[in-house]
Amino acid sequence: MKKCPDCGMVIANQAIRCPKCKYTFTAEENGNTEAAVTPQAAAVSAAATGSKADVAVGIMPMVEVTKDNVDALYSQLKAAVVKRKTEFDHFIDFLENRTSWLTAPAEVKGSLACEKGLLIRSVSVAKQLLRIKDTIMPQLDEESAIIIALFHEVGKVGIEGKPLFIQEETNPLGSTGSALALSFSSRLSTSSSSAPTYTINNKLVHMSVGVRSLFLVSQYMLLSDDEAQAISYASDTELLEGNQSPYTLLLSTALQMQKSIYENPDVVSSYSFTVIQPQ
Repeated sequence: MKKCPDCGMVIANQAIRCPKCKYTFTAEENGNTEAAVTPQAAAVSAAATGSKADVAVGIMPMVEVTKDNVDALYSQLKAAVVKRKTEFDHFIDFLENRTSWLTAPAEVKGSLACEKGLLIRSVSVAKQLLRIKDTIMPQLDEESAIIIALFHEVGKVGIEGKPLFIQEETNPLGSTGSALALSFSSRLSTSSSSAPTYTINNKLVHMSVGVRSLFLVSQYMLLSDDEAQAISYASDTELLEGNQSPYTLLLSTALQMQKSIYENPDVVSSYSFTVIQPQ
């Protein structure tokens, strides 16, 4: 633990900003003499853009995230969080062992209404955010970008013991609806079985996804106000009436690009958007 030099509040060693008076700690005060962008984070950005970490390039094609490679890409993102590793790892341990984080769908209907859909969406948005950030706002913190992207929809796990999405019994083969997401979901799995169907758990206290996400993350991680806004409003930026922080603006853009373009193979092909397989 350490003490804020301005207000005297005792906070976690990993904290980058005092939650009471908003004092921002320098790298030396945090006992961190590393560069603002750690080598691990730089490597993740390079993987996201398909470029070498030490070469400045324009925006690059998107890395395609599928059921086959999502675990490896997710591990890569986790390894890039170094400056706030302790609190980050505690939250990850909670998610992976006490919630449906690793298996939950991203939605009830659509291309990612499937097992691991939420993880695929979260990793994909992280990749989108890193490549956009590195192109137009490289000064923004790399680890903050990874954290807000991975956790912006983490509220979709529900809470411990009460998942948000409940899997219904599998529909018989040939039922309507299974073909609606075929073009994208077929790239997510090679299984020939029919896709599961989900419903919302009505036993949960109602919250927006952003609010529940912030509720979960803030129990384990001390967030900056920029990070809190991004997680809370990435899907509802209109509620901010134009007062988005740079992190919120980029996260919202990355989320919309992923959902509207890269999860829609017709758009990808029609406008010649290209995706690359990670090396």
